[in-house]
Amino acid sequence: MMIEYANYLAEKGHNVVLWYNICDTVFKLHPKLKLLKIPILKKLGTIIYATINRFNSDVVIVDIIALASLLSFRNRSRLIFFAQDYDESYYKNKLIKLFIRILYFFCLKLIKVKVIAVAEWLSQILKEKYDADVVTVENGIDLNTFYPDPDEDLIRIKDDKKAVLLLSRNEYRKGFDIAIKVINKLSNEYRNKIEVWICGEELKKETLKAKVRNFSWVTEDRMREIISSANTLFYPTRHEGLPLLPLEAMACGCSVVTTKAVSYVKDGENALVADIEDTDNLKEKLMNILNDELLREKLKKSGFETVSKYDIKESQKKFEKAIMDIFPFKHNSSPDKLLKISSK
Repeated sequence: MMIEYANYLAEKGHNVVLWYNICDTVFKLHPKLKLLKIPILKKLGTIIYATINRFNSDVVIVDIIALASLLSFRNRSRLIFFAQDYDESYYKNKLIKLFIRILYFFCLKLIKVKVIAVAEWLSQILKEKYDADVVTVENGIDLNTFYPDPDEDLIRIKDDKKAVLLLSRNEYRKGFDIAIKVINKLSNEYRNKIEVWICGEELKKETLKAKVRNFSWVTEDRMREIISSANTLFYPTRHEGLPLLPLEAMACGCSVVTTKAVSYVKDGENALVADIEDTDNLKEKLMNILNDELLREKLKKSGFETVSKYDIKESQKKFEKAIMDIFPFKHNSSPDKLLKISSK
């Protein structure tokens, strides 16, 4: 989402600077977007640079609470924290969770850093816990990029099997470990009827008892083809802000099995939804959707209706307006500058 917004703001004529340590992305960067490399290597370099540097920008935007806290020492008056999830959910360790809560308390309650959150439920949590000064700008997807577009070769290679698409990402909150447990809990009969398509980090084929096909990290156009060719997206996440992948699946006509961590899904209406970490129920939901073509068609139709409410064009306009409302600029000032600090 940061790249989406940075690209849009650059296109609108703002002077947008993206600071990075490692630039390794499949997403297209707008030619007017200025890239500057942090002069100190690795994540430690990003931490040091964020702490000691005063950035020459009208607005400084960061999407990790730890970096927001560090940047506040020299950039507090121009700082916006872009909350894409509740960062405490990223971790399982209780001490790390406590540390993150302390950072939130310092950043949002004590020094009152301004916040843009991607979902209304997230805004409410930040207000209730930390009395945050927060505005909501819901995420959206590009409906000109994501639409039904099956690839004939992918349809051919899966033959008479059903393709179950997984996002492979080594983050506790994303629940990829849950996905592996559920797939392996399926009976031999079901496992022999599916292919598991992996986008993201490569999965060793012996990890799953079903057939695995790795696609790695792919461009948005290739992702559209893969999603459109799959039968279902299996997304057993533990925690989300407002996730894009289920929306992208709906836009491409792919049915979704997920958890109550996704705020915009309704069980039996636009997706099949289980309790978080309920592997037995997730297995049942996955088997139901693989067996029932009429159910998949019903969810597909409702999914199109859902995704129409999450258009990236509207999100982009609201994000720009939120920045301008938080930091009103004088009409005779130089062009606005947006700056993002990232470890990648």
